[in-house]
Amino acid sequence: MLTKQQLHAMADRLLADEPEVVDYCIEFVLAETEGHWHGRARAMMCRRLKHCRLGRTHRTKLLDCILRRLRTGEFSEQFKDQLRLALHIDAKKTQLVCEQAMSSERAHVRRYAAWAQAACLKIAACHTPSPACAPNA
Repeated sequence: MLTKQQLHAMADRLLADEPEVVDYCIEFVLAETEGHWHGRARAMMCRRLKHCRLGRTHRTKLLDCILRRLRTGEFSEQFKDQLRLALHIDAKKTQLVCEQAMSSERAHVRRYAAWAQAACLKIAACHTPSPACAPNA
């Protein structure tokens, strides 16, 4: 089992976007481990994975895993960072799953789904040009 220091060092190595480190961190994010600091390490890795080059297979695995966790409610601390990565990978699919999750019997699933929906709206607003920003004609 990896220590907090080892996990932190691995997440730090993502900054160099080294393919073998990216592979290892993705496998860690996908793993269902519950060790000391694992949820926080997953969150840190997800924040940094947004800036790495991810192939289609990696994106698909990450998205499917994160959205499955949302649907089932089986997630740990700092799950919002995983949801942010899911929104980064595929906002439309994440939005659809969030809509479905809003009818979950589990309150924490509905709460995180509502948060992700609001985050998705903010992302959409950031990508919609404001009339105030339009160049003068």
